[in-house]
Amino acid sequence: MNKTAERWYKQGLHDFENAKKNYKIKAYDVCLFLCEQAIEKILKAYYYQKFKKNPPKVHSIEKLMELIELSEEFNEFAVELDDYYMALRYPDVTEKMPYEMCERKDAKKGLEITEKLIKNITIKIKNLKK
Repeated sequence: MNKTAERWYKQGLHDFENAKKNYKIKAYDVCLFLCEQAIEKILKAYYYQKFKKNPPKVHSIEKLMELIELSEEFNEFAVELDDYYMALRYPDVTEKMPYEMCERKDAKKGLEITEKLIKNITIKIKNLKK
């Protein structure tokens, strides 16, 4: 992996590790937000590795997957994680407070989706070398 892609990738893994830590302390909203951030950064690593240029300044996982042609394969997960990006950051997006919207089961599912996506995208990054 080239250096720029590797930086995106490492930060994505770091975000995922912090998502797991927040799950353990029952900060489920932070856990889910970090899951979204992890995948966004892993996708940007893939984008850089594939196209050898900086990824666009977008925060939508669904959009990033379209740009790197992974949307069909993982679209269901992309939509789910994208929903967390706005809803969990700003208290004026929904009636409930962001931290009140997340339950343990939501965070657990988010971690499982994120782990699956990281594994699959990592394989795809490695296959780009060939």
